[in-house]
Formats: sequence, structure tokens, C-alpha cells
Amino acid sequence: MMQNYFGGVGSTPWQTSSTTTGTQTGQGKSNFEKTMGYGLMAKTIMKCIPEGTEIDTPDGRFAIEDIKVGTKVKGWHGGDTEVLQVHQYKEDPKQSRFYHITFDNGAEVDCCDMHRIYGKRAKDYKVGDSIKSNKIASITRYNGVVRSYDLLTEDPGYRIGGIPVDSMIEELAELTAVIKQAA
Repeated sequence: MMQNYFGGVGSTPWQTSSTTTGTQTGQGKSNFEKTMGYGLMAKTIMKCIPEGTEIDTPDGRFAIEDIKVGTKVKGWHGGDTEVLQVHQYKEDPKQSRFYHITFDNGAEVDCCDMHRIYGKRAKDYKVGDSIKSNKIASITRYNGVVRSYDLLTEDPGYRIGGIPVDSMIEELAELTAVIKQAA
């Protein structure tokens, strides 16, 4: 699938070349430009948590965009854990890749289709599936997301409404490396 999706990886949407003292060398993109391009390609596959989604912390729930490095959040395993990195991404609001998942206990999780909730991608859940003792009551797909975020914690992830949500930062980095290697 990845090979088919990235069949044209060698051609990127921008044309740049390395320069020395302001003249074109014709050597193509710099390593930095290539790496950024691979990261952007990976990001088109992986979205994250929409702005405004509230993350569980020991002091209550806070919007993901207000979480900073060093903040304590409720970790994937349920205990307090420290945020090591915060990533922010610009999204295409026309894409309908985000899910609003409601549980029978009233908990709600918003994330992209590829984000993992309790180790499984959101797109692979169906109404009636359970996450721990919480049964999924509804799943709604939507668009309009302008900005998304993800958190890297000391735990495998964090909690939204008591539901364990995986950090996707390491998986995004691995996907970027695979794309780079395939190019």
C-alpha cells in the first residue's frame, strides 16, 4: 500500500535547489528539504487530535493546545505522567478524516481515523465495540479541523475522557523514516 501511495515520491510539489553564494548548483534539494518533505508526506497519512479536545490531567481536563512540555497528564495506564513533547500540525479542513466517538458512559474521544485508541486505529472501531469496560455508542466522521496536536508522554499515551489514547509521535517518526528509505 505504501509503495503504491508513494509511487511518485521522487517528485515533490516544490522545486528548489541547493545554492552556494546565491547561485544554483543544480544538485537538487538539501537533506533538510528532503526530510521535511518526507515528514509532510507522512503527515498526510497520519492526522492527530483536533484542537479543542480536552485531555485528562490530575487537575481536571484541559484543551490539548493548552498542554505544555512538563505538564502532568493522566497517562495511558491511568497514572500521572509527564508530557515530553507537544506537536502541532496544520490540517486541511476539507478532509473528512476525523472521528467523534461517544461511549456508553458519556466519554467522548475526537481523533483522526489513523490515530490509535487503546492500541487500535479509530477507523477500525465499530459501534458496540468496547475499550476496557466502555462500549462505543456512536461514531461520527467529520471535517473542518484546522489544527491538530499530539503529545509524547512517559507513558504510551494519555487519556481523553478516561479512554486511553496512544501517542502517535513515534509511529509518525517511523513512518517518515520508511518513506525516506523508499524514496
